[in-house]
Amino acid sequence: MPEMNYMRKLSRWTLLDAADAGQLLVITCQYCNATHCYTPRDILQLRNNMSLDRLVSKFRCERCNRRDYMHLHVHHPNSQDFGKLVVRRLVKVKTVKVPVWEDATL
Repeated sequence: MPEMNYMRKLSRWTLLDAADAGQLLVITCQYCNATHCYTPRDILQLRNNMSLDRLVSKFRCERCNRRDYMHLHVHHPNSQDFGKLVVRRLVKVKTVKVPVWEDATL
C-alpha cells in the first residue's frame, strides 16, 4: 500500500500538536535553498493555532522575497542535534505605526 502524501499528514497536524510533541518546524525556500528552524511555541505567539499545511503560506523568504517556493517539514530533534542545530527564537515583536491619511473638504 502506498504511503500517504506528506502534505496530507500536515493538514491534520497543528502548531499545538507539534509544540506538545517537542518538534521543530524546518522551513526551506526551494528557490534559493535558505533553511530556518523554528519552535512552534514561538510561532504561536504570532499566529493562532492552525494546521501546518496552511502555515507555510504565511512565510516569505528573506533572501529572495518569494512566497511560492516555501516548504515545511517537521523535525524531531534527537540527542545529536543538541548543541549543533541552529533554531530561530522569537526575541520581541515590533509593531510599526503607519499613519493613514484621508482627504476631506472643509
